[in-house]
Amino acid sequence: MRSIGGNAMVIKEVNMNLVRKALKAEREATKQQIASITGLSAVTVGTVLQQLLQTSEVLESELCASGGGRPAQRYKYNGDYAYILTLFPYETGGQILMRSTVVNLLGTIIHERAEGVAQVDVACFERIIDTLIASYPAIRALGIGLPGAEWKGRIVISDYKALLGVSMVEHFKERYNMPVIMENDVNAAVVGYCERAQIHSDEAVAYLYFPDRFPPGAGIFINGQLFKGRRNFAGEVANIPLNIPWGEHAFVSSSEQVEQAIVQLIVSICAVINPDRVVLYGSIVNQASGSRIAERCSSELPVSAVPEVIVSEDFTADYLEGMVARTLATLEPSIKLSRHE
Repeated sequence: MRSIGGNAMVIKEVNMNLVRKALKAEREATKQQIASITGLSAVTVGTVLQQLLQTSEVLESELCASGGGRPAQRYKYNGDYAYILTLFPYETGGQILMRSTVVNLLGTIIHERAEGVAQVDVACFERIIDTLIASYPAIRALGIGLPGAEWKGRIVISDYKALLGVSMVEHFKERYNMPVIMENDVNAAVVGYCERAQIHSDEAVAYLYFPDRFPPGAGIFINGQLFKGRRNFAGEVANIPLNIPWGEHAFVSSSEQVEQAIVQLIVSICAVINPDRVVLYGSIVNQASGSRIAERCSSELPVSAVPEVIVSEDFTADYLEGMVARTLATLEPSIKLSRHE
């Protein structure tokens, strides 16, 4: 987030963002109510509202009943002022599906679809994006979810070989002239889980995802922020030298081996980031095995280091929630005022 000394343009943008956030949170409010929430003067709020009304980002609502005086005008944020589009591939039943979701600025889903694709490549994304932008021209930002990692703008780790070495973000920014983010699947999932569980404080969360055909990955959320490490390698837990044969049939078919391996992984992670919660998801874990894993962790870690172990019921919901949150954030101004002592 940029920190910029006060000047007229910056102050104007900060004030507009305060009013936006207040209206998004309240859905509807009067000028006086917005002033009370934001700490701005009623005159400043009125000026901002007039500017937002001119662009239709804010709409007038019904008048507020009064106790005898003049009824106050209520205002509401226009969630349909702009949309975001998120896309991510996933596999089920041996088929690759691409999930596309159009969401408005209040987080309401406008369109959602999962369609089969022959392979995941740039052309596949372009075909779907082009179609949806034609149908929803108010789309103003793109969020792309992928398993893997990027470095210096290029994909360096990916389950989809056609994307290795591709500058996805830069390519789509140039093609569509709008903000674009690309997020690792499990990084998005930990953000989504924390959004759904309303974790925004100093709590640390590690989200471990165990896909069927690939080694596990982790998303790390610390102090209200996604932690990726200096070169986006944080969370590549399959590289921890535990000599675990992830994905091998003999290993996966033994619940005892699987549970012990996950315990080893959790203990290793706890020794480094000491999370408050560890969230597990994958076909190799369920609620019963999650309970046994939690018990084993409590016997192998000091009391102060034992995390709460939770089995997520819906990775896709966590993934989608995270992608929406990360993509919506690209449309939020990143300016704040700084105080100079």
